[in-house]
Amino acid sequence: MLPGVSEAAHRFGGTEFQVDGIEFMHSHGPTWLDIRLSRDDQASVLKSGQALPHRFAPQAGWVSFRIKSSQDLANGRKIIQLAYEYAKKNLEEIKSRRMKTKLE
Repeated sequence: MLPGVSEAAHRFGGTEFQVDGIEFMHSHGPTWLDIRLSRDDQASVLKSGQALPHRFAPQAGWVSFRIKSSQDLANGRKIIQLAYEYAKKNLEEIKSRRMKTKLE
Protein backbone atom coordinates (compact mmCIF):
# COMPACT_ATOMS: atom_id res chain seq x y z
CA MET A 1 0.00 0.00 0.00
CA LEU A 2 1.21 3.50 -0.76
CA PRO A 3 1.76 5.88 2.20
CA GLY A 4 -1.27 7.95 3.20
CA VAL A 5 -3.72 6.00 1.02
CA SER A 6 -7.18 5.19 2.30
CA GLU A 7 -10.11 3.33 0.79
CA ALA A 8 -13.72 4.49 0.65
CA ALA A 9 -16.91 3.55 -1.17
CA HIS A 10 -17.00 5.23 -4.57
CA ARG A 11 -20.10 7.27 -5.40
CA PHE A 12 -20.71 5.22 -8.60
CA GLY A 13 -19.93 1.86 -7.03
CA GLY A 14 -16.66 0.10 -6.42
CA THR A 15 -13.83 1.24 -4.20
CA GLU A 16 -12.21 4.67 -4.24
CA PHE A 17 -8.58 5.21 -3.31
CA GLN A 18 -7.53 8.55 -1.84
CA VAL A 19 -4.27 10.07 -0.73
CA ASP A 20 -4.88 12.54 2.09
CA GLY A 21 -8.49 12.92 0.94
CA ILE A 22 -7.81 13.35 -2.81
CA GLU A 23 -9.17 10.60 -5.05
CA PHE A 24 -6.60 9.32 -7.53
CA MET A 25 -8.16 6.00 -8.53
CA HIS A 26 -11.23 3.84 -8.18
CA SER A 27 -12.07 0.29 -9.11
CA HIS A 28 -15.10 -1.26 -10.73
CA GLY A 29 -14.67 -4.88 -9.72
CA PRO A 30 -11.38 -6.74 -9.57
CA THR A 31 -10.24 -6.09 -13.16
CA TRP A 32 -11.26 -2.53 -14.07
CA LEU A 33 -9.56 0.61 -12.74
CA ASP A 34 -10.18 4.29 -13.46
CA ILE A 35 -7.05 6.32 -12.74
CA ARG A 36 -6.53 10.11 -12.71
CA LEU A 37 -3.29 11.38 -14.21
CA SER A 38 -1.71 14.67 -15.15
CA ARG A 39 -2.44 15.74 -18.74
CA ASP A 40 1.10 14.82 -19.83
CA ASP A 41 0.98 11.39 -18.18
CA GLN A 42 -2.50 10.78 -19.57
CA ALA A 43 -1.34 11.60 -23.11
CA SER A 44 1.70 9.36 -22.72
CA VAL A 45 -0.12 6.25 -21.46
CA LEU A 46 -2.87 6.66 -24.06
CA LYS A 47 -0.38 7.13 -26.91
CA SER A 48 1.61 4.06 -25.86
CA GLY A 49 -1.55 1.97 -25.48
CA GLN A 50 -0.92 1.32 -21.78
CA ALA A 51 -4.42 2.54 -20.87
CA LEU A 52 -7.77 3.29 -22.46
CA PRO A 53 -9.58 6.63 -22.67
CA HIS A 54 -12.03 7.07 -19.80
CA ARG A 55 -15.64 6.87 -20.95
CA PHE A 56 -16.99 9.86 -19.04
CA ALA A 57 -14.20 12.18 -17.85
CA PRO A 58 -11.18 12.08 -20.16
CA GLN A 59 -11.03 15.89 -20.04
CA ALA A 60 -10.14 15.67 -16.33
CA GLY A 61 -7.14 13.39 -16.89
CA TRP A 62 -8.90 10.09 -16.20
CA VAL A 63 -7.91 6.88 -18.00
CA SER A 64 -9.22 3.33 -17.67
CA PHE A 65 -7.03 0.31 -17.11
CA ARG A 66 -8.11 -3.28 -17.53
CA ILE A 67 -6.34 -6.15 -15.81
CA LYS A 68 -6.60 -9.13 -18.13
CA SER A 69 -3.75 -11.22 -16.75
CA SER A 70 -1.00 -11.14 -14.15
CA GLN A 71 1.27 -9.66 -16.85
CA ASP A 72 -0.77 -6.43 -16.68
CA LEU A 73 0.00 -5.88 -12.99
CA ALA A 74 3.47 -4.31 -13.43
CA ASN A 75 2.14 -1.80 -15.96
CA GLY A 76 -0.83 -1.06 -13.71
CA ARG A 77 1.47 -0.37 -10.77
CA LYS A 78 3.44 2.14 -12.86
CA ILE A 79 0.30 4.02 -13.87
CA ILE A 80 -1.04 3.98 -10.31
CA GLN A 81 2.29 5.37 -9.06
CA LEU A 82 2.00 8.25 -11.56
CA ALA A 83 -1.54 8.96 -10.31
CA TYR A 84 -0.44 8.82 -6.68
CA GLU A 85 2.42 11.28 -7.29
CA TYR A 86 0.08 13.62 -9.19
CA ALA A 87 -2.44 13.55 -6.32
CA LYS A 88 0.32 14.28 -3.78
CA LYS A 89 1.49 17.22 -5.92
CA ASN A 90 -2.07 18.53 -6.14
CA LEU A 91 -2.39 18.24 -2.37
CA GLU A 92 0.69 20.42 -1.90
CA GLU A 93 -0.67 23.00 -4.36
CA ILE A 94 -4.04 23.06 -2.56
CA LYS A 95 -2.33 23.53 0.81
CA SER A 96 -0.17 26.31 -0.63
CA ARG A 97 -3.21 28.16 -2.05
CA ARG A 98 -5.06 27.84 1.26
CA MET A 99 -2.06 29.23 3.13
CA LYS A 100 -1.83 32.21 0.74
CA THR A 101 -5.53 32.92 1.19
CA LYS A 102 -5.19 32.89 4.98
CA LEU A 103 -2.26 35.31 4.82
CA GLU A 104 -4.07 37.80 2.57
